[in-house]
Amino acid sequence: MGENLVIHSAPNLRDVGGQATRDGRKVRTGLAFRAGALDRLDEQDQRRLHDAGVRLVCDLRTSTERSEQPDRLVDGITYLVLDVQRGGGHGADIASLFTSPDQAEALRSPRAAENFIVEVYRSFITTQEAHEAYADLLRALAKPGTLFHCTAGKDRTGWAAALLLTLLGVDRETVMADYLASNAHLEALAVGVYALAAQHGIDRELVRPLLEVREDYLNAAFDQIEATYGDISGYVRQGLGLTDTDLQALHDLYLR
Repeated sequence: MGENLVIHSAPNLRDVGGQATRDGRKVRTGLAFRAGALDRLDEQDQRRLHDAGVRLVCDLRTSTERSEQPDRLVDGITYLVLDVQRGGGHGADIASLFTSPDQAEALRSPRAAENFIVEVYRSFITTQEAHEAYADLLRALAKPGTLFHCTAGKDRTGWAAALLLTLLGVDRETVMADYLASNAHLEALAVGVYALAAQHGIDRELVRPLLEVREDYLNAAFDQIEATYGDISGYVRQGLGLTDTDLQALHDLYLR
């Protein structure tokens, strides 16, 4: 049921499963979901989410994002805050970049915007708040019916999905393809942001790197893992503090 879930009021909502692993198994569907903000769900869509099996929603957003766009969830779905950036850093509220002096540097040039996002992905690997959030998320994902999201569902959420699939044995090419699929899912959202940029006299090419997912972004996180921890095993064990039991629980649930 879950793999066919379509809720237009929830941007970039999709099943995390369905991919083949390197050893010929397949990631089970209907167990975990990823999405953007859930603040526009009407009662019918909230019920559809519940009917698809979602029982826990993990919110990776900052306190500002959560207060401005609070999730709307039906009774029966538990809500858990796992703030990757603990109130700071890059949120997906791109509109703030047009007015916030401390982030205006990201719009100085397309290269500056790209570098801004690359540093965000590196911070997923290097900061304590990100370690805590992603560790708790992976432990939560060991139970069926977990949905995780940020605002657009592409960066913080994109790394979470890429990490889970990597730990399950999905090859890098497939992980990257799944990650890049956010560009197609967020086309309508991008149109609206480009219009907002135009109102502020900002060239859309300055904004584009902030709205897209790109190979360089995800690779920045993987490169940081190699530089800091040597490999993915070192990252999840030393950085996130996961145990063999934690990792085995994910394999037992998702692989068939």
